[in-house]
Amino acid sequence: MEEKKIKEQIKELEERMEALIIAVPKEDAAYHFYLDLAHTTQHEGTRKMFLKLADQEIEHKHNLEKFVEEIQQELIRLKALKQKG
Repeated sequence: MEEKKIKEQIKELEERMEALIIAVPKEDAAYHFYLDLAHTTQHEGTRKMFLKLADQEIEHKHNLEKFVEEIQQELIRLKALKQKG
């Protein structure tokens, strides 16, 4: 793979990583927000809705963390290729 193309891919992945680093804690905060609301409401239907929303947020967080791991692995691979280049 040509070095210029590798550099472009690395830059793109690093930009994605920056966005994910911001997004992961926001998903965690949203999870805790909905969980807190679920624990403070007295209406059972509302509590279930907030718990479902909390579950969705934690699932989003886990998906983003998987993306972080995948990007980290790809960055390692590309940087190794660049060094060999």
